[in-house]
Amino acid sequence: MRIGVDIDGVVSDSYPAWLQELNLHYGKNITVVSDYDMHLVFDVPRDDMNNFFVGNVERLFMMPKPVSGAKEGIETLLREGHEVIYVTARTPEEKDLTVRWLTMYEIPHKHVLFSGFKSKVHLIKQWGIEVFIEDYQVNAKAIAESGVPVLLLDASYNQEKQLPKGITRCHSWQEILEGMRQFKA
Repeated sequence: MRIGVDIDGVVSDSYPAWLQELNLHYGKNITVVSDYDMHLVFDVPRDDMNNFFVGNVERLFMMPKPVSGAKEGIETLLREGHEVIYVTARTPEEKDLTVRWLTMYEIPHKHVLFSGFKSKVHLIKQWGIEVFIEDYQVNAKAIAESGVPVLLLDASYNQEKQLPKGITRCHSWQEILEGMRQFKA
């Protein structure tokens, strides 16, 4: 089976590291990322936050640790004969940093696709991805609406109570692996 996997918030535990850096930069003490659009959490213009990320991209992409269980979960999927294809909202210009981070943590990666903040659906369809692992609810909805089931990794910013059809909430990589069983023929 071809499994699509997001990176930030699913494989890379980006948000706690980014929260720490953003608190230092903006002089705040925010403890929970309550909205995926972090500029709203920090009450700053989107362009200001984007400029911060662009100016600090190497540190911000290299400092996070892997999400607990992600490396082992991906290795398990590969051992079971699945193909793992990463589809990230990062831009193609961030490829080298992304691959360097995956390599640094010895996370297997053969295919890494970059949607550049656009919808991931076209890449998912193009690559024939059959199940997707995501943390951003907006992406999860679009992917599920395209007919590809989604395992949504639970996060503080994706707490919508009623999940649409085709999306299953998972609280850990162990639950993701258990959730994959429903898709095995």
